[in-house]
Amino acid sequence: MNKNNRTTVVARHAYTEAYANYLKSGNLEEATRQVAHSIWEHRSGKPGTAQCDWQEAERITAAWPDTVTEASNAHLFDKALSKTRAWLQDVQAEMDYTNLNEAYRALRAVLHAMRDRLPVEECAEFAAQMPVLIMGMYYSGWTPAHKPERIKNADEFLDRVAAQLPAGEDPLRVTNGVLRVLERHISRGEMNDVRRNFPERLRELWGTAAPRQR
Repeated sequence: MNKNNRTTVVARHAYTEAYANYLKSGNLEEATRQVAHSIWEHRSGKPGTAQCDWQEAERITAAWPDTVTEASNAHLFDKALSKTRAWLQDVQAEMDYTNLNEAYRALRAVLHAMRDRLPVEECAEFAAQMPVLIMGMYYSGWTPAHKPERIKNADEFLDRVAAQLPAGEDPLRVTNGVLRVLERHISRGEMNDVRRNFPERLRELWGTAAPRQR
């Protein structure tokens, strides 16, 4: 992927939650307001004005109606719901959970830890292969500043995962299970790219996530 395409991917997926809300409501003005607010938050006191934030948000959301029009012919939102459920059901089966809420928590915990360790461009390329609703969850609370974060080894990574899990749940078991699910839903090339962006002491997590015998 060339530099211009990567920039486009980052710009598109940085506001996935607003885009997902727009798919549901069709309210472009509200989506633009959400993007403008996000731009303001990310400025963190740097020079800029509300008018400039709004103009930038309008630039970002201008193509969204055409995207929805094209996608609606294929029932994008229905497909997104179906794909999201398929991912969660796969996690549920892999982890022997009793419900999809448990699967959601596990998937979120591991994806957030992975997301924070990835460079911004790779973070966006990884997200591009997710159902839009999972993509929204993946980006929830994320900012591109100071990424990738320093997570030097498996123990630090697992601490990140454990922080989003119920007390007593084994973060290594959860990470192994979610990685197996991701290997089934994300292309091999993209998963290899993700793995290469992890330091050697973190790549060992893939070694412990061998396919489970069913």
